[in-house]
Amino acid sequence: MLYKALRKPPERVIAREVVPGREAARTVRGMARTSRAIAPTNVRRRRLGAELRRLRESMKLSMQDAADVLDKTAQTISNMERGRYGVSKAELEKLLVVYGATQEERETLESLRRDGAKRGWWSTYGLPDWAKPYVGLETDAVAVRNAEPLIIPGLMQTASYAEAIHLVARQATPPEQVAKRVDVRIQRARRLHDAEPLELWAIVGEEALRREVGGAQVMTEQLDHILSLLELPNVTLQVLPLSHGAHPCMAGGLVLLRFADPLDPPLGYLEYPLGAHVVEDDEAVRRLETLFDDLRALALDPRASVRLITTIRDEYRRRTGGS
Repeated sequence: MLYKALRKPPERVIAREVVPGREAARTVRGMARTSRAIAPTNVRRRRLGAELRRLRESMKLSMQDAADVLDKTAQTISNMERGRYGVSKAELEKLLVVYGATQEERETLESLRRDGAKRGWWSTYGLPDWAKPYVGLETDAVAVRNAEPLIIPGLMQTASYAEAIHLVARQATPPEQVAKRVDVRIQRARRLHDAEPLELWAIVGEEALRREVGGAQVMTEQLDHILSLLELPNVTLQVLPLSHGAHPCMAGGLVLLRFADPLDPPLGYLEYPLGAHVVEDDEAVRRLETLFDDLRALALDPRASVRLITTIRDEYRRRTGGS
């Protein structure tokens, strides 16, 4: 299975003193220096940009040289090569002539340009601009690692839990948009059941399991849903217990995305109440990967996690009159 190494247990625990909240805050501040506010992008657009950069550099041309061809700025070329800006067919043809691209390269890159310009299934759901690109990147990913200390991961949420979360997040979700946002979340989760399913490794704080979102019945159904997902071979979850105390991700959650083609480097994603950042810098992504591995080492193993989830589910169930 793709990225099987993702499912290996952590081999080490980094021993260091962790001051509550300080380590996580330091990590997030570091990410902010190497992240960017989300702008439209997807894997095909990123691949096209990388190939354009390779061809330009093979001809020993500067960004300004390329910008002069299109009567643009060097910053525009930089954004194109990083997948932030789309490239029109005419612009692509002009660049490929100057870059001396072969016919095969021209056809391949035009295909990438055309596919990268297509609207995704989520484009009609009224998502905020900062959220649209992430959904596209997640759709292209083959593996997701998600650490959430305070909330159930989006890919594992039931409709009722997701609705309750969106209803209280008035600053981010207008009431009339709640149903569409919930629908998008459910649509995304269907990939866990595909013939070639999305790999998901989640680390969830025990407080997320115990925080009563939507009432005891909603939480009973939510934890039942998680337990059913954990029967899938492509889904793993570890609980970070409250008894552990401070941990290095107390400032919020993180997501790491991996893609099928090794030419497409992994990405990080950090979300906050009014927006989000995609983390593209290689070193910053490696730091997030180390942080995730540290959390895996601190969390309960998958079997112990299932036992704890079952215990908490049963507590909620008894409160609803069930047994």
